[in-house]
Amino acid sequence: MSSIRFAAVSFLLVGLLTGRLEAGEPADADPGQALIALGKRVEARVAQLRGLAVLEPIRWEVTNRASVRAYLAKTLAEQYAPGELAKEGLAMTALGLVPPDLDYPTFVVGLLEEQIGGYYDPKRKTFFLADWIAPEVQETVIAHELCHALQDQHFGLDKFAQRLPGDSDGMLAHSALVEGGATLLMMLYATQAAGVEVDPNMLDLDGPMGSLMLGMSSAQFPEFSKAPRALRESLMFPYIKGLRFVAFGRREGGWKRIDACYKDLPASSEQVIHPEKYFDRRDPPTPVQLGFLDGLVPEAWELVYEDVLGEFTSALLLDAVGDRSEEKRAAAGWDGDRVRIYQRSGRLAWVGSWIFDTETDAVEFAGAMAKTAPHRHPGFTRLPLTDDPVMRFAGPDGTSLLIARDGPRVLVVDGLAADLAQAIRVAAAK
Repeated sequence: MSSIRFAAVSFLLVGLLTGRLEAGEPADADPGQALIALGKRVEARVAQLRGLAVLEPIRWEVTNRASVRAYLAKTLAEQYAPGELAKEGLAMTALGLVPPDLDYPTFVVGLLEEQIGGYYDPKRKTFFLADWIAPEVQETVIAHELCHALQDQHFGLDKFAQRLPGDSDGMLAHSALVEGGATLLMMLYATQAAGVEVDPNMLDLDGPMGSLMLGMSSAQFPEFSKAPRALRESLMFPYIKGLRFVAFGRREGGWKRIDACYKDLPASSEQVIHPEKYFDRRDPPTPVQLGFLDGLVPEAWELVYEDVLGEFTSALLLDAVGDRSEEKRAAAGWDGDRVRIYQRSGRLAWVGSWIFDTETDAVEFAGAMAKTAPHRHPGFTRLPLTDDPVMRFAGPDGTSLLIARDGPRVLVVDGLAADLAQAIRVAAAK
C-alpha cells in the first residue's frame, strides 16, 4: 500500500547497490564537522552530474538516532490520521500481503527507522547527516540525498512526497520518479571514478541480482530481512523500478527529459514498470469506480479502506502462484482497478474490480487469481464450473471467494457470504 513509500531509506539502497553495509564509529575527533565538510565537497559534483544548479545554499545539520525517531514519528503523524496506519494494515492482511499476526504499525515504524541513514527534509530545507555512521560509508548516501535537495529547489519536492489517499499506486509512481532519479545519480557518482556505468536492467528483484541484494541485507537490516515480501518489494520499488524508469527516459533525452516529468507526472506503477507506456506510447490508467457496492454491502460490514492497487500490487496478490514470471505476465495487462476492504466482528473481506487491456489479459489474471485460492482459503471447496465465466470457492462457514470475468473486466469478492457475492457480481455487471 502506501506507508513505506515516502521514507528516506537511501542507506539501505547504498548498502544493497554497492555492498558497503559496514558502519562503525567515526574516527574523526569532530565527526559532525567532518560530515558537513564531506557534504559540501560532494555538493558541486552532484550538481554537475545531475545538471541542476544549486539555487540557494543547502542547510546542514548532524542528527542522532533519537532525532531520527522523532522525525519519523512526526512524518507519519503528518501523513496519517489517527488509526489510519492500522487500517492500512487491515487492508494488507485482508489481501493476503502480510500475515494476520503482524503488528503492522509497530513493524512499519521499526522497518523505516532501521534504514534511515541521513535524509533531506523538504519542509525544513535541511540535510540531516547521521552522527552514528562513518563518513566514508555515507558519501554515496549524501550524493543521493543531495539530489533530493536539488530536486526540491527546482521542482518543489514536498508535493511529490504527499500521500494520495485512495491512490497509493499513483503515489508509488511519483515516488519512483523522485527516488529513481536520485538512485541513478547515486550510481553515476559511485561509479564515475572507476569509469564504469552499471546497467539498471541488471537490478531486478526477481533475478540473481535481487536475490544477492536481499541476502546481503540480512545481517545489517534484520527488520527488512524478516519483512513480508510485499513490504520489502514496496520499499524497494521506487528505487529499483524507478531507477530503470529514469534511465530509460534519460537514455534518449538526457536529464532534461526527466526534468519535464515533474510537470507531467507518471500516473501508475504500470508506467514505471513499462516506461515505454509513459515516454513513447502514453497509456494512462482507466479510473474504476465501486459505486455499485453502495447500499449493497450491509452496514454491519465497516468500510475500512479503499485504494488503487496498480499493476505492481496486483502482481503481489498472486504471490501464492509460486512463479514470479507468471505473476508478472498475469498483471501486465493491467489498465485500472479499485478495491474496498471491509471488517465485521474481527473478520475481513474485500471486493476488487479490475479492467485490463484485452479480454485475454483478463482471462490470464482471473486464472492466476484462482490459483491462489488454496493458499488464501485452505478449507474452501472449489465449486463446479458453469457456462458463466465465474469461479466460486465455498467455505465451511458460508463465506466464499468469487472470481468473475466479464470481457476485459475481473471482479473478485473475497470473504463475504455466497449470496451477497453473487448479488455484487450482478450489480457490477450492470
